[in-house]
Amino acid sequence: MNPRDVEMWQEACTVADFSDEEMRECSVGEQQVLLVRVGEEFITCPALCPHLDEPLVFGMVDGSVLTCTKHAWQWDLKTGDAIGLAECPLPVAAARVENGKVMVNLAALCNAPTKI
Repeated sequence: MNPRDVEMWQEACTVADFSDEEMRECSVGEQQVLLVRVGEEFITCPALCPHLDEPLVFGMVDGSVLTCTKHAWQWDLKTGDAIGLAECPLPVAAARVENGKVMVNLAALCNAPTKI
């Protein structure tokens, strides 16, 4: 079995750390990810923009749209689909909440489709 196919849920932070539409860069294992709260859902994606490796934590979230403010690339956080100027999708994966902790599945994020 390929280790990337195994669910690898790891704690990223607590729910209490976030307000709606807030995002934070988190260390999960040895990987940096961006964690975004959209309503009651948490979504994770790579910490860096796929365009020029700019930190997405300095971007903006409006509803479920994430904008990298460096070059105005945008993505739908629920699907990872590119919006407007963005030339490729953004790998995204849902996180889950267990006992007030936000858990991230790194395998799901690594296996998310991308055209980079």
